[in-house]
Amino acid sequence: MKVSPSVISSRLENLASEISKCIDGGAASFHLDVMDGHFVPNLTMGPDLVRAIRRCTDHELEVHLMLQDPGRYYRDFLEAGADLPLIHVESPVNTGVLLRKIIMEGSRYGVVINPETPFEKALPFLDEAALLLVMSVHPGFSGQSFIKDSVYKIREARSYIDEHRLKALIEVDGGINLETAKICRDAGADVVVSASYIFSGNVTERVGLLARL
Repeated sequence: MKVSPSVISSRLENLASEISKCIDGGAASFHLDVMDGHFVPNLTMGPDLVRAIRRCTDHELEVHLMLQDPGRYYRDFLEAGADLPLIHVESPVNTGVLLRKIIMEGSRYGVVINPETPFEKALPFLDEAALLLVMSVHPGFSGQSFIKDSVYKIREARSYIDEHRLKALIEVDGGINLETAKICRDAGADVVVSASYIFSGNVTERVGLLARL
């Protein structure tokens, strides 16, 4: 299991140390939650914090753009050092046009679907996607409980991606702890994002427990 710690729950005053602990535990990448206070009811990091995180690690940085207008800002995050912009199919933009633009500019992308969004909504964008992020909580806040119905969507995505031999990894974000990560793994997930579980205890140990699943 690949693990992508969500930095939103880390002790930001000790950013470099927190990232180092995650790497020691076997983190494969880092998940950066970007919220604008409009698309979701919370406000978080901007490009400057992404730039600071990039100075702490060479690991892949995925930016989860929970934005009303991701097309306006994704370049700012890529220029700050992010590697993979994750775009919600629910964003009020022409998703196909935006993702095509990202590809034409030489970058990769991931697509995100909320708990209430059927898997079929992601299908038009999966052929060239590097990652499909299945939200197992409603985006906006960490510490929520895992939505069990997400398992059906993970299985559906696994079946479709394998059948069509696509390269997209399946990532799950929301309510991830050791128990729910096992459920996601068994359903076909490749990557789990964890925030509260990792950073509320021994960071290195908890990343390691997830990574060894």
